[in-house]
Amino acid sequence: MGGSFDLVVIGGGPGGYVAALRAAQLGARTAIVEKDRMGGTCLVRGCIPTKALLQSSELYTMARDGAAFGLVADNVGFDWSAAQKRKGSVVDQLVKGVEGLLKAGGVTSFKGGARLAGKGVVEVAGDRLQAKDIVIATGSAVARIPLPGAELTIDSDQVLELKEVPRRLAVIGGGVVGMEFAAMFAALGSKVTVLEMLPQVLAMVDADLVAVYSKHLSKVGGEIHTDSKVSEVVKRNGALQVRFSTGGEGGAVDADQVLLAVGRTPYTQGLDAEKAGVKLDRGRVVVDDHLRTSADGVWAIGDVIGGIMLAHVASYEGVCAVENIAGHGDRVPDYHAAPNCVYTDPEIAHVGLGEKEAKEKGISVKVGKFPFAAAGRALTLGQTEGFVKVIADAESGKLLGAHIIGPRATDLIAEATLAIQNGLTLEQIDLTIHAHPTLPESLMEAALAAQGRAIHIPNKRSANSPSGGSAATSPLRGEELHENREKQMVAPVKPSSSSPPPAPSAVNPKALELTKDNRDFLLGLHRQMQLIRRFEERAQEQYTKAKIGGYCHLNIGEEATVVGGILALQANDWIFTSYREHGHAIARGVDPKAVMAELFGKETGTSHGRGGSMHLVDYKRRFMGGYGIVGGHLPLAVGGAWAVKYRKQPDVIFCMFGDGATNIGAFHESLNMAKVFDLPVVWFCINNRYGMGTPVEKASAVADIYKKACAYDMESIQIDGMNLREVMLRTSEIVEKTRKDSVPRFIESLCYRFRGHSVVDPDKYRSAEDKEKYRKADPIVAFEHELEKSGLADEEYFKSVRQEIDAEVRDIIEYADQSPDPNPDDLYKYTYAGEWADRPELRADRV
Repeated sequence: MGGSFDLVVIGGGPGGYVAALRAAQLGARTAIVEKDRMGGTCLVRGCIPTKALLQSSELYTMARDGAAFGLVADNVGFDWSAAQKRKGSVVDQLVKGVEGLLKAGGVTSFKGGARLAGKGVVEVAGDRLQAKDIVIATGSAVARIPLPGAELTIDSDQVLELKEVPRRLAVIGGGVVGMEFAAMFAALGSKVTVLEMLPQVLAMVDADLVAVYSKHLSKVGGEIHTDSKVSEVVKRNGALQVRFSTGGEGGAVDADQVLLAVGRTPYTQGLDAEKAGVKLDRGRVVVDDHLRTSADGVWAIGDVIGGIMLAHVASYEGVCAVENIAGHGDRVPDYHAAPNCVYTDPEIAHVGLGEKEAKEKGISVKVGKFPFAAAGRALTLGQTEGFVKVIADAESGKLLGAHIIGPRATDLIAEATLAIQNGLTLEQIDLTIHAHPTLPESLMEAALAAQGRAIHIPNKRSANSPSGGSAATSPLRGEELHENREKQMVAPVKPSSSSPPPAPSAVNPKALELTKDNRDFLLGLHRQMQLIRRFEERAQEQYTKAKIGGYCHLNIGEEATVVGGILALQANDWIFTSYREHGHAIARGVDPKAVMAELFGKETGTSHGRGGSMHLVDYKRRFMGGYGIVGGHLPLAVGGAWAVKYRKQPDVIFCMFGDGATNIGAFHESLNMAKVFDLPVVWFCINNRYGMGTPVEKASAVADIYKKACAYDMESIQIDGMNLREVMLRTSEIVEKTRKDSVPRFIESLCYRFRGHSVVDPDKYRSAEDKEKYRKADPIVAFEHELEKSGLADEEYFKSVRQEIDAEVRDIIEYADQSPDPNPDDLYKYTYAGEWADRPELRADRV
């Protein structure tokens, strides 16, 4: 057929067909080429079909949980084939709609693959089209990676055509596509496991939103593994298995289907773009600010240019390009208010700057949050998870960003997008009348909260805030409002501090009760555990980047034992340890920056970079640090106890070690000497049930290690090392007994490490069932449940703490990374004895 046109658009997706329609509106004789169905990937295999299936899963969830709404139905089930049929009809209707619009607009459509065949020429299935201008809108294709076993996986196109809901689904990739399918299939009853290489799924979303989503997915049986690298996919027992590693720890997930969702790549196959003079950069078409390519008269828009790969951005770019072509404007695309929507459950949407991004740009901001739990409309919907967060310039109040997780977040983001695009301020938003009861009220309330003027939640008090002001009428019932206010007021976000919380004058059951009187101390304990957890996770990352040398042993999973054990001591007590001592040092109050710097081998480290992970020391805090040989510090503890006894000091020696040290001679000799001479030592064994590849019951003739101490006629106890309050209380009781009578005692704290023996330990000796059993007993999560149940904190508080600690640990790593290396000439100097030149008594003639 061929023909001559003012404009030929290659690609019939949201970018292409919108560009073609706008060109026709401007009077251009326009043609559009599409090799598949009009609407492109978005309409046929992407946005629309996935949202149709997600709507089906949402309705199923609502019906299944409908009893509270008065909806009573027996045997509520899900018909996957019916949902697929509806999906197909929705797609068909929209495809026909696009075809009708193009026809009504006077746009000529061609079906087939297009090729640039010279200046102003496009070849399509034997037809030769002449054009004054050409717009490339060929979109993107599913990305593939060189993964062994990739042929066993399915992609985002194929998953839409599954004949049944898989019983087990593994998702490789925690981006938008992966998480939307994870949410959908988890809601339909699949056991979903997500494996993401980065530290966070949905990397472009603020961490506090991701935390809410991750918690919800966990509730419906989903599981997320971050910092995880997939090594292969294999067939196993009639199904599939995905093998991966997290740091040094190996793992495997069994699945019936494996979805490979690692992104999309610009699609130019068969276009002969470079032959036509169109410059490509790693597959994407290179354009200037006005969307022109390097070839005269050729423009490009949408995913193929590799920018923001979203359908609505492609449509926007299509209009910009066409108006530039037609001379109706000098359109340079402005992306600062491009909304991003994630159709998970709960939904996520954001636009503009995030908190971290604003900080990196050096912008001083104020942040306001409003939880859907305080929104009347959300309560009536029964969908109260999540919140609205706004970020504004601290000085002008101009709205810079909005982030929403919760009911209909993808619809709510429109108002914030309009506000950011037009430079509106928080005050202009709150002065706009919002209908009640509606979900958009939450954006207004967040804007008020950022100004310290929230109405339906208590405002956070600052040093400058007036003492007056109270919450006005709420759509919540009186007791619900009071409970909501209580939760927020009893758990203010503490200022960032790496110091352990000040211990009560006496550690006893009353001091550890979950009451408001003990709130600050208990929240301090929680924060200390979170700090150690995040410190160790990031230490593991730094080790894999070769920033940390030698061995690197981690406290992950043992935080309750570490914090509870050390905070049971008094300031004058001495600590000898070689057991995963980073957390021990931090719990004792050693500066985490100095700890990380020591791991990095820097001059600012605790031992001036001489000891690495094996020799952390802080004399002022009586933290005598580690010793590189397993169990080698137990005799040192005996020596310290002799000094205390000789000087008649009211101090206790607290010696921490692992179960592996109990199988060597130094252990037995040290316990024997301590008992024979009644030395004030508390032996504290952290039994995490595994050495390097060997369970303790196979490594030791006596699996209950505290019984070994009984052989020395020593009082010995075994405690639950996953229970923070039990550890602290029982340890304090034993320590104070020893302080009083100078008799050695023994504590075995049973816990479970969540990583291998060291970062380099592949950890293939523990079964997945074994790991899963103890992960469910995570000491931090367990303590959070206690605090939440007692009304001392809520999830919003925990998220804030995690955010603070993430920032703090980033600063710690930056400090260590930028610290100077030690002077090689000083490395001979002693670590424990201090600087030789400054200690003449050590050089005195010995008798």
